[in-house]
Amino acid sequence: MLTHLSDLMGHAEWANAVFFHAWGKSSARDHEELRRRLDHIVVVPELFLVVLRGQAPARPPDGPPPSFEDLKTRGQAVHTALRAHVATLDEDAVSRTVRIPWFPDPPCVITVAEALVQVAMHTQHHRGQCMTRLKDLGGEPKNVDWIIWLWKQKPEARWN
Repeated sequence: MLTHLSDLMGHAEWANAVFFHAWGKSSARDHEELRRRLDHIVVVPELFLVVLRGQAPARPPDGPPPSFEDLKTRGQAVHTALRAHVATLDEDAVSRTVRIPWFPDPPCVITVAEALVQVAMHTQHHRGQCMTRLKDLGGEPKNVDWIIWLWKQKPEARWN
């Protein structure tokens, strides 16, 4: 289970870095809708990481979405933090439960492993939306499917 969770986080980071490269080369770098969607892609893992660390998450700030560069920096930082967090886990730790506070009624109580799978799947879902939107805006989307990552021998994310 630990290897699989580590791989899911590795794939999510690689795929997000590939998306940021494609987005950064496009004329849509400053597109507000894409920045808002990417902010959501970055905020959700940040919030889950706070919960996994046993802390109370703060509500994300309102207002205009952050810049491309800020989103890229935060995206890289949260993936680095997730990778480090997963590296500290053992089988007992991934089996422990956490309460997801933004689903209060009924309470959402899931395992750490399930929370990490949610982070990966949620990111994949929205990244697909962003790739489609990037294409609509004249950019060149990339195929970042799980199997592509496996076929390429699980490459590390390249943010720069």
